[in-house]
Amino acid sequence: MPAFARCFLAKALQETHSAHSGIAHASHRSLPAVARCLTRCKATALCQRLQQAASCSAHVAFANYCASAMRLLPKPQNTSSWMRSALARTSLIGLARSMATAPKRRVAAMEVNLAMNLDDAKLYGLEGGFRHAGSSCGRHVEKLYVEGRLQGSLERAATALFDGTVKHALVVSGFYVLHDQLEGATGSCETDGPPGALAVVRALCARGVQTSLYCDAHNGPVLKAGFDAMIAYYATTRPAVADRLRSHCRCVDVPDGVDHLEALKGALEKAWEAAGEVDALVAVERLSEPYRNIRGHDLAAHTEPVDVLWPHVDGSSCGEARRKAGIREDAVSVGIGDGGNEVGLGRVAQLDAVASLSPGEDFCALGVNGALRACDHPLVATVSNWGGSALEAAAHALFPTALDDLEAGVERAVLEAICAAGSVDGKYVERPLSVDGMAWEPVHREFYEMLWGLAKGES
Repeated sequence: MPAFARCFLAKALQETHSAHSGIAHASHRSLPAVARCLTRCKATALCQRLQQAASCSAHVAFANYCASAMRLLPKPQNTSSWMRSALARTSLIGLARSMATAPKRRVAAMEVNLAMNLDDAKLYGLEGGFRHAGSSCGRHVEKLYVEGRLQGSLERAATALFDGTVKHALVVSGFYVLHDQLEGATGSCETDGPPGALAVVRALCARGVQTSLYCDAHNGPVLKAGFDAMIAYYATTRPAVADRLRSHCRCVDVPDGVDHLEALKGALEKAWEAAGEVDALVAVERLSEPYRNIRGHDLAAHTEPVDVLWPHVDGSSCGEARRKAGIREDAVSVGIGDGGNEVGLGRVAQLDAVASLSPGEDFCALGVNGALRACDHPLVATVSNWGGSALEAAAHALFPTALDDLEAGVERAVLEAICAAGSVDGKYVERPLSVDGMAWEPVHREFYEMLWGLAKGES
């Protein structure tokens, strides 16, 4: 089965009857095997998944599939017969096949899975409840997606960045986490953000875009460690990719305690012998004004104000700030976040409909915690790293190049390197190789493989 159908049915099976023998592997076999498992299970959880997906799908055909399946819902005692008829009569197989051949549909499938992912919901139950978790567990990423009317945003962002128009991009990441667990340190860079930013860097460089990786005093060492690990990985596995990254990307050091925008302009000029003005801005899990984390703590002292290069939600111009920093006034802007306090999500976080959905004050898109910096193309994801990787995957689906590398090895190497450099999980700072409370194996690796399967059109 194509990757999208496999992912969807795997989640349904896991939710429906996690104790069923062999059920976790059924979705990797034939459709009849999946059908047999489903007909032996109660389908209540699957029905809920269908309802959620139908209301939130970025893809019309998938929404229609869900709606048609729900119309076949019988009384609970007839669940098995409903499942048989639903699998036989709906267009899941045809849709999945079309997604394997139509790039835009594959990108739409990536987008749905970014906002509708249930892995952290599963871990939420195992952990006894995260205090602050992602999709389905507190921040309601899927509701940010729906209320923000972000359907199609991944395709639009990928097209804006990778269609050949952009010549010089500035990529920004780094979210400071307060803690006291690493040899008395007051905090360090979060593991969510840098890997996703480096995925965007790879996609840009592979398409010949000059790329500047913003490295500030608080988060720069972690980003540079990840960048160096990425180069080292490709130097032994794909030298051509390593050469392209060396020639087309620069780590731009911006010192603290100076006029930040002038320092950024000077750093850009120093990094490049001949580079045009920056005409694209990409933020991946970067804290926005008013610089408060999900718990409401003020992190302004640990966050350089590079977000002033993105539009303010009040409509005031950022043109002067951009001119001062050497950024084109009409530069396209992208922002990736997973809660609402990140650069680029300002207009989504400020929506009345979003605030009204909050279960409580911990919802970071509310009131004083919500982002005030918007962008042209906002993306929401259960994990911001996944949003960056989805941009890379979408670039391959829409604008493929031989220098693309969609494999697990580099992601693992980058995560290991940034953790060695002091980066920590924002939820559990003591956990190694963990992002947003979820371990690399199996959660992150499996999600990346699903994205890459969609990017390549694998069945």
